[in-house]
Amino acid sequence: MKPGQLISILSLGGLLGLGQAQAKDSDYRQPVTIDSGRQLVELADNKVTFIDKVVVKQGSIDVRADELVVIRNEQGLQSMTARGNPATYQQTLNDGQPVHAEAREIHYDMRARTITLIRDAQLKQNDNIVTGYRIRYFIDKEQMEAESQGGKDRVTTIFLPEQVQDLDNQDNN
Repeated sequence: MKPGQLISILSLGGLLGLGQAQAKDSDYRQPVTIDSGRQLVELADNKVTFIDKVVVKQGSIDVRADELVVIRNEQGLQSMTARGNPATYQQTLNDGQPVHAEAREIHYDMRARTITLIRDAQLKQNDNIVTGYRIRYFIDKEQMEAESQGGKDRVTTIFLPEQVQDLDNQDNN
């Protein structure tokens, strides 16, 4: 780790006060639908670029971006990278609560099952917010890692007082 770089590895559930809430597993078994103003297909590279008010839907997942690059191989989709000012990501959890994320770039690696927010990253659930240069969510582990840009900024987390008290009560039980 570089000096001055702050890395926070926490369970997303504990950090955002989600308790037993989980992302909908059924979302990742749904087809992916992409709508855009235009697209460029590069067959030799197995790459498709969608441009102009891009909307991606997969179950309750909703991604909005200026540009989306999709990489595929014989096994199917490998990754999607959304760019925007900002690009946004929303998903409804199993308990019905929405999660909202935004950044200049959102990278969704389907094989590794990670979502990475880069540059001006923000993750919000209810009124709890985490901000930083980069936020990475490990879907299978239900873990989140947030980091600064090495001294130029900081990772910031905002909890609501009653939700901090709820976390304290869970720890005491």
